[in-house]
Amino acid sequence: MRRRALLASLAAGSSLLAGCSSTDPTETAPTDTETAGTDTPTATPSTPAGTPDEVVQLEGNALFGASTIDLGTADRTYALSPMRYRTEDGAEIRMRFDATATADRPARLVASLQNTERYRESVDLDWLPPFGRPSSEPPRDHGEPLMGGGLRDEGSLIFAPTANHDLVDEPPEIERDGDGLWRLAGDIHRWLPETITLDPGEAIRGEYAVVGHPGGSGRPTGVYEYLGGTDGADASITVWETSAPGPAERSRFAGESVPAIDGDGEAGAGWYHTADESTAAYLRPETERASLPAGITFQFVNHTREQLGCGHWYVYKLHDGEWFDLGPYVRTADCRMVRPAGTESWTLHAYRGGGSLPPEDGRAYPYLGGGRYAVSVGYGDESSSSTAMVELVGDPIEIVPTDDVEHERDGSTVTVTTPEWSGGDGERDVTLSVTRADAAEETLIREQVMRGWYRGLRNTLPFFAEGVDEVRLRSSERVTYGLVGYDESPYRARVDGQAYEVSLVGEA
Repeated sequence: MRRRALLASLAAGSSLLAGCSSTDPTETAPTDTETAGTDTPTATPSTPAGTPDEVVQLEGNALFGASTIDLGTADRTYALSPMRYRTEDGAEIRMRFDATATADRPARLVASLQNTERYRESVDLDWLPPFGRPSSEPPRDHGEPLMGGGLRDEGSLIFAPTANHDLVDEPPEIERDGDGLWRLAGDIHRWLPETITLDPGEAIRGEYAVVGHPGGSGRPTGVYEYLGGTDGADASITVWETSAPGPAERSRFAGESVPAIDGDGEAGAGWYHTADESTAAYLRPETERASLPAGITFQFVNHTREQLGCGHWYVYKLHDGEWFDLGPYVRTADCRMVRPAGTESWTLHAYRGGGSLPPEDGRAYPYLGGGRYAVSVGYGDESSSSTAMVELVGDPIEIVPTDDVEHERDGSTVTVTTPEWSGGDGERDVTLSVTRADAAEETLIREQVMRGWYRGLRNTLPFFAEGVDEVRLRSSERVTYGLVGYDESPYRARVDGQAYEVSLVGEA
């Protein structure tokens, strides 16, 4: 093995290692003057004691970041992720881009494999990229299934070890092809041993040229995945056009003007129908028109160099020139991030009625009528969120009470009782009074009233028949929560053009 000779060259100042830095964590100092690679993590992991020269140094949270370069040989950006993973037998692999591709050299990746256990360990390299699995699967679009081409596919990307590798004495030849891209000059072989045995804390290092298959042409965009044999061992290089990272397809709503959502304004919401090829982060629906019932998946794509967040999903309906919030109404404070080259998907399950539906987990919306809807997520490039519209085709819905309520009429008053009512003796028993009003501060649409948050209105408004002046709801705080509280003034809302006042009855 060439480990000792390599370490001697590293100690002499080789550019293969980059020390920890206190500079901006989203940038790594360039190793070459022509074009610089860029890493995009957010915190700095420590180097194991005793092996400072043998472990690839990374900046940031390598589990969730990506190492990114813009090629100097083509209009392409490469994003490698993850930059660190561990195997079940205690091996830790770290990797990052060290240099981009130019006319004089291919893109270059450096990696280390360390035994983090307290005992001597034999490591199977075959399924540990980049030390094993040197060829990627053929490129696929975000969200598409693997095609399973592997070593046989001419569209794959190859990790070809160079002379700066602990385990390789005769590295493969590479060449720059007629299309200007670097490729393997010969066949793909097993360049590394099948297994290696390492002492506790011991590490090996290697440098790789990232090149194309010898029979390939061009560099298609997409996700090139290197499959590992253990949990967490998969790696991928995502490739997109540097000058055109955005969606190539045109939205069916392109050119339309829509009102603001929650005061964001059309530009601030990062609308898909205003995105173009230059838009590096966007929310793409699988379809923009569907008949009810429908399941529509929305996918957020991050083709930037930054982690983007905080991601939470919301649904809105457009009614009379205004967007109405359909929830979820309880929103957590945690911040969810999407790494560079990462994606996040969410499916809207839309129905006109109830019945046998999936659990309402923020994705199932069982009472939606026909109309224009928007799905928004809290990831965005230069905006607070990303949003996409969809047209749902179907009849309007009606406001109907839940199946488990009972009601009785006494003159102009209807009393509705839900199963949560404990006869008036329960600590959480409450009685709501709903009457017609002349004005209201808020307007609600039917789809909102039919959501669980507004069960207090859902179980009262349908009983306003002719001659009914008041509907009383006997229930619990859990049902009426969100409408009124003990110390709040009456709540007023307008539904279908009629204003209503909601208040608590003094004696339950």
